[in-house]
Amino acid sequence: MGLMDRLFGRPAAKPATAAGPRSLQPGANGPASTRGAANSQQTVRKELVRVSVRDTLLHNGIPATWIRAEPLTTAQAGRDAGVHVRLVVQHWDSRLMLHSVSLQDHVEKRILALDPEAEQWLMGLSWQFALEDTSLCPPLPHPGSWTSAPPEAVAAATAPAPVAAAPLGQGDVISGPTRIEKSGEDKRAELERLLGERDADFSGDDGGFSKTQPMGFEKTQPMTALDPASFERTQPVQRQPQFDKTQPVKRPPG
Repeated sequence: MGLMDRLFGRPAAKPATAAGPRSLQPGANGPASTRGAANSQQTVRKELVRVSVRDTLLHNGIPATWIRAEPLTTAQAGRDAGVHVRLVVQHWDSRLMLHSVSLQDHVEKRILALDPEAEQWLMGLSWQFALEDTSLCPPLPHPGSWTSAPPEAVAAATAPAPVAAAPLGQGDVISGPTRIEKSGEDKRAELERLLGERDADFSGDDGGFSKTQPMGFEKTQPMTALDPASFERTQPVQRQPQFDKTQPVKRPPG
């Protein structure tokens, strides 16, 4: 305020206001809208990860409560924000660890099948254990067992090797009935040999049959008469009496 204004009682001038409303200024809402779009995109990606893990477990017959998916927002230098997948094991089963590599590969393939551009924002997968009961988990083995041969390899090395069958032509005895197939040339040579032997048999005078020889007979001998003494004389047949003589019946005195 100037000196003359103070003497004559003029009101003080108001300070200059902004040129326009905040909403009309260029770049006022730029960063906020960009952050909102990025958050919405990350939300869609995280939901896609959860669906992929659930589908993989269902397809392989693994209960959905055994493993939980935790998608985490991850940022790297020179790259946009991406998603890191953490697989949380909630139920202990030794088969999960045995097939963990294959299960992780199935999860990655399922994510890429739902979003082919997932290679640009998928930052990796990791495992975490959140077990309520760890009593079923086996303890660590002996330190030397990690560098020694596994028990399966030791058992296979000590097991007796099966006896291989000797190849044909090297053994004296062929075990079991064996039919040795002949080649086409061998079959033809064998047939020609049989036909040649047959022709040789029929080419002789006898036509392949030996000459007929007379059959010898013994001389007829006269029959000698039988000796009469060889027969016994006929004896009369004697019959045994079947009934006793008749006896008079005695009546009792009257």
